[in-house]
Formats: sequence, C-alpha cells, structure tokens
Amino acid sequence: MLKYFFTSAFIFATLLSRAQTRSTQLWTDFTINKPLQNRFSFDCEISYRTILDNSDKWHSLNILPRIEKSLGNHWDLLFYVGSINTLQQTGDNTWEIRPGLGIRFHFVPLTKLQVRILARVESRNQYTFETGFWSHDWRTRYRLEETYFINGKSFATNHLWYILSDLELFFTLDKEIQERFSNRMLLRLGLGYKLSDRWRFESIYTYQYSKNTIDAEFSNEDDNILRLRFRYYIK
Repeated sequence: MLKYFFTSAFIFATLLSRAQTRSTQLWTDFTINKPLQNRFSFDCEISYRTILDNSDKWHSLNILPRIEKSLGNHWDLLFYVGSINTLQQTGDNTWEIRPGLGIRFHFVPLTKLQVRILARVESRNQYTFETGFWSHDWRTRYRLEETYFINGKSFATNHLWYILSDLELFFTLDKEIQERFSNRMLLRLGLGYKLSDRWRFESIYTYQYSKNTIDAEFSNEDDNILRLRFRYYIK
C-alpha cells in the first residue's frame, strides 16, 4: 500500500518540477480524530509547511484543534482555534491565533461520489516578534469538495482508494495583517487510501493563485504545492 502512496507522491512531485511557477511548496500534515458523545467529534491537525525553491524562504508550523457537531444527515457545525508560527521573510517572525467557525453541507448525488460545501469565517490575530505589535483582521473561506470512491461506495470500506478534488477561495476582509499568500484561490487534486478504520493516507497536488509579495496587489502568480497527509482515527 505504501508503495502506491509514495508512487503517487512522486508523480505529483514530478508535476511540480515541470510546471512554470514562481514557487514550490511542501505541506505535511498529521491529523488525529476522536469521536465524542452526542454526535460531537474532535480532531487536531499538526502541519509543517515551507517553500522549496531559492526565493524568500519561509517556514510555518500549524496546530489546529477542532470540534465538530453533526446536525443531521447533511449538516455539520465546526469550531476551531489555530496556532500558526511562521518565518515569513528575513526578519519577519510571526505567531497567529486563528479562531474560526464554519458550517458544512454534504450529500451523495451518485453512488460513489460525495460532495461537501464548507463556509467559514476566521478571526486572525497576528503577533510580530520584531515589532512587538498585534494585528487583527477577518477572513472568509468557501470550499467545494468532491470525493470519488474507486473500489468502494463510502469510507465504511477498508483498503479503499479514493480521489479528492476541491476548489477553495480565501477573502481577507481587512488589510491590517501583512503576509504572503493572504488572499488566494486553491485548486486541489489528490489520491487517498484508507488502510483500516484507524489509518488514511493522502497525497495532494495543489495549484495556488495568490498575492505574491507583501506589498503587491492580488495577482495571478501560480504556485505549486505538494501536500502529504496522514490521518489517524481513535475508535
């Protein structure tokens, strides 16, 4: 199984190297999930992100604990508080606290196809270590996500291969926080494998349309991202 997972990662990495882009990024995620009582669930994502080429280097460590509440067969409510430590450019080290609230609608239009629509609003509170100042703004996020099951009909099946695709839009409502990639559009395509009720592995290629420097206007710079995701479920 791992052979096929890392083969897909190699294919996506090859696409990254061949594309004509301004930057190439690597994101690695580990997520742990625990079901709770009364249709609640808890998960926590730990993520390391960086730029791979020789442009202005930045590194980011994200920790995102989240509570979800199922409201029925089609609706979920979620709340999270993210902690993001980032070296953005030379001399710019920041720490961000990001509480967010979201609502998700999901349905199954075809036997092997699952569709989810997620809308979120986030309060972004960023501390810059060099200046000692806090900055605050609000951001909205909208995602349309599809999952197609290759050799099964749902995540109830083990040894399951599936295809992931989604479109997500980010809109910063204020201009107070100055950072790279604050407003963006993400297009994702990935391959996932569910080994068992406890483990899932995903390799995802992302095309990002974003603002390319702190001072520039929103532009059509294209960036490539390879994302490796590992999920563990506590039963």
